[in-house]
Amino acid sequence: MADLGRQLHEYLSRSKAAAPAPPPEPQPPPAPGEESAAAAEGLCPRWGRWERLLGAALCLALAALCLALAALSAPLLPLRARRFALLWSLGSLCALGAVALLGGIRRAPGPAALLYLGALAATLAAALGPRSALLAAAGAAVQLAAAAALLRDSLPGAAALRRLGALLRGAAAAR
Repeated sequence: MADLGRQLHEYLSRSKAAAPAPPPEPQPPPAPGEESAAAAEGLCPRWGRWERLLGAALCLALAALCLALAALSAPLLPLRARRFALLWSLGSLCALGAVALLGGIRRAPGPAALLYLGALAATLAAALGPRSALLAAAGAAVQLAAAAALLRDSLPGAAALRRLGALLRGAAAAR
């Protein structure tokens, strides 16, 4: 009798392991006002659409204010290099926050983006930490160069423009 119970138990365990999994239940499409799963992956996933839009608008307004003040202090760059670097970096940080709130950062950053973020952090550290105008100006210069490289790499058709530039340089060198 014990042998029969053991055989029954083995039979049931084999049949459970061999049984196909039930098909997943179909998910209803999201209602027009509901958040999609892709939008909830960004910064502050518990926020709704309007909260994220308002946060992004606030970040963009702060970025515009900081960048405008940085542009106004640009003529005094030799005298106020720390102020320019701090305002420019804070404006860039607010703009990046707005992009993150809107869910625009979905992939791992490339080398140009990592260089830009490193230069941004170094500029802020130099402007706030040792209060060195020379270090802050150097960090801002690296940050601007990295931003230009990042913009060049992210534009649509950037590879085609680089190839065209290489062809034109080759044609000019052949003359």
